[in-house]
Amino acid sequence: MKCRDNWVCLCAYLIDEEPEPERMRAIEESPNLCPRCRSCSDRERQREIEFQRNTRTLIQRRFPNVTTPDFLKKNMMIKLGESEEYRESGVQVLGLVRWGTHIAQVYKNEDELTEVLVPYIEKGLEDNELCAWVTSEILGEEAREALTKEMPNLQEYVNRGQMQFLSYQDWYIPDGRLNVQYALDSVLRKYQEALSNGYSGLRITGNLFWLDESDWGSLMQFEDLLDDAVRNINALVICVYKESKCTTDNIVDVIDRHRYVISKIDDSWRLRRP
Repeated sequence: MKCRDNWVCLCAYLIDEEPEPERMRAIEESPNLCPRCRSCSDRERQREIEFQRNTRTLIQRRFPNVTTPDFLKKNMMIKLGESEEYRESGVQVLGLVRWGTHIAQVYKNEDELTEVLVPYIEKGLEDNELCAWVTSEILGEEAREALTKEMPNLQEYVNRGQMQFLSYQDWYIPDGRLNVQYALDSVLRKYQEALSNGYSGLRITGNLFWLDESDWGSLMQFEDLLDDAVRNINALVICVYKESKCTTDNIVDVIDRHRYVISKIDDSWRLRRP
């Protein structure tokens, strides 16, 4: 890897946290770095990263209202959409995402919940994905009704097994308490089911409203394992958290374990940062 390649990857890392861990290690260990790069101390490299990050933050603050022209955004979406690596999320604030993306939604009420999950699931069904909605606060029938309003033909997807409504009790707590390995295996079994039945991949969402504070550590263990498990497979995951049940530390934990965390601020869905 040449220095120019490293620079491009570093920019992607700072802007979108794009490179995989293996790519970042290649940047750090590359034997092709120029003498100037090889001679940099860890402190100097960290100083350069901080400089680039601060520059990005300053630009964002000084030009908060600058947006991508619609024609350019449309062309970029078309080009990215031609790649099998990317899927249309159905979530406006996210747009196209890579397969293997692990997302969290922090919501205040059921309206916010369905505002994101309905188009997310709808897009997956349209794109030949097996879709599963693991319900909790919003029950299976309510989830079905919310989807039916946007998709009058929803029952056709249900009948052929492409759309599935699952209970959180069967998915997370078969023995009455959160079972991390069982929940992870459930995701992987559902993914194998998707491939076996000719679907492009798996699109799933699970609600953690039921969780007791005493189970939080186990849940974060599950999120770590889930993030690793789906990273390199054709799956998209949205984990849902109710804001009123989360402390500030809880939200930081969620942000640390998901590629994107979205919540509604001033009537707009936005990416959330610590």
